[in-house]
Amino acid sequence: MAHSLHILLTNDDGYPAEGLRLLYASLSRNHRVTVVAPEKEQSGAAHAFTYKRTLGCRPLPAAEGMHGFAVSGTPSDCVKLALAHLLETRPDVIVSGINVGENTGMAGHYSGTLAAAREGAFWEVTSAAFSVAEEGARYMADYARTAAAIVEKLAAMHADGFANERRRVFFNVNFPSSAPAESRGIRITRQSLAFFVDKYRLVRDGPAGRVLQLYGAKQEAEPSDAYDSRALDSGYITITPLHFDATAGHVLTHMAPLENSRWYLSGKR
Repeated sequence: MAHSLHILLTNDDGYPAEGLRLLYASLSRNHRVTVVAPEKEQSGAAHAFTYKRTLGCRPLPAAEGMHGFAVSGTPSDCVKLALAHLLETRPDVIVSGINVGENTGMAGHYSGTLAAAREGAFWEVTSAAFSVAEEGARYMADYARTAAAIVEKLAAMHADGFANERRRVFFNVNFPSSAPAESRGIRITRQSLAFFVDKYRLVRDGPAGRVLQLYGAKQEAEPSDAYDSRALDSGYITITPLHFDATAGHVLTHMAPLENSRWYLSGKR
């Protein structure tokens, strides 16, 4: 067993969500866990945070059976507030989830679950986000135990060249629709460019205007299990290491003519 860790636990579904409660139960067997999670569901909040508005925070009632706080804001708010104000010492690990619904491919950019882990990495804390394919939600309790094992492994990693870098990296973990014992194992993957084709259905049309609801189907981009979306669909547990530098490095040299001249003052285009 790994040495005892202090773990900050959050999510984007709100503290009452089953995924967070199961993770708390699994992680707290061997580790000290503090919950700082949204009061209400914040799915799709991405990396939004509360600015120039007040933020509510209250201790979780004892009846909840979890130690921590409920916050009126987003997952990013929860991590910011925990690290900057609520916790006396910085946690060893930040864990977000378990979200019902995969967060592979481009969905990760919209995900509040993943944003919490990204925020943790901003603060140089080892952080991981956990999601499960909707069909796999019935195995959530099993995957909560799997998640705890993955958290311990990530926290213990000190491979050459990784010990220092890991604090600037966060991990996107997705569980498939099958049970852990029936999965094809863990696959370390790249982030896919798979996306959801956006469509809107009309819910109501009246004098006050239209009410619409977003839906859509996933569109694969890469036919390879080297990428998270396809590997997840192939039955693997996927772990994708992510970082912050979104620079399109391959374009930099092509943009050189825009530098070191005053062309923009001539009025010519």
